Amino acid sequence: MPRPTCKRRIAFQARTVYFKPAGIPLGAVREVIIGHDEVEAMRLKNLLGYPQEEAANQMGISQPTFHRLVNAAHQKITDAIINSKALRIEGGNVTVYEEAPGPCRYRRHWGEGCVSADTAAEAATASRNAGNKTNEGGIPMKIAITSTDGTLDGMVDERFGRAKKIVIVDIDGNDQETVDNVQNVNAAQGAGIQTAQNIINAGAKAVISGHLGPNAFRVVSAAGIDVFAASKMTVREALDLYKNGKLSKLAGADVEGHW
Repeated sequence: MPRPTCKRRIAFQARTVYFKPAGIPLGAVREVIIGHDEVEAMRLKNLLGYPQEEAANQMGISQPTFHRLVNAAHQKITDAIINSKALRIEGGNVTVYEEAPGPCRYRRHWGEGCVSADTAAEAATASRNAGNKTNEGGIPMKIAITSTDGTLDGMVDERFGRAKKIVIVDIDGNDQETVDNVQNVNAAQGAGIQTAQNIINAGAKAVISGHLGPNAFRVVSAAGIDVFAASKMTVREALDLYKNGKLSKLAGADVEGHW
């Protein structure tokens, strides 16, 4: 007896689930059925450009399974286009998630330790005024900057939640420390929330990064942390621009979730 498959986690459900070629009566058209899990695999790989390993982790499946889903989806779409068939989105062994689900008994630990954005935001609000220190010029003493390698001369990491390193700079004392964020790089979900919590725990009162998703932005905002955008520059360059008031402050999330 084959082992039962784990449910594939999806964060997107198509509003339009039926596509029909023009000029063929509905009663005469042949159909191709494509699963919601196959659509999600295409969304992560083709639309969002996730690496295969990260996309597979996002869905809670192995890389070979993810590869098979993408190939199956491409084959079905090709069949529909070439042979003038209708395409129906239906089925698939999936679970739609917003909060952290429990672990599948065939895949250990992938959901453990996650918290929701609501819980994280409440905790951040509760500690908002704790240690809210600034220097004489009104600039927060500790700045968190997402980094690709953890150095001042390395590039700012464009992705907040899945940044490899976080550089914490003390403006007043010119000290710096590097927080390892590798546990969130390939996290299936909750990376932005956990990274936000790491920054709050480090005592930072401002964040410099490429982009933030809605959950991460909600948590850092609840903690009273300002967010500034920096792209295609080193950590040192971003820090200098911040000190001179030349970085744009984000008023909200500028990318969708799972960034």
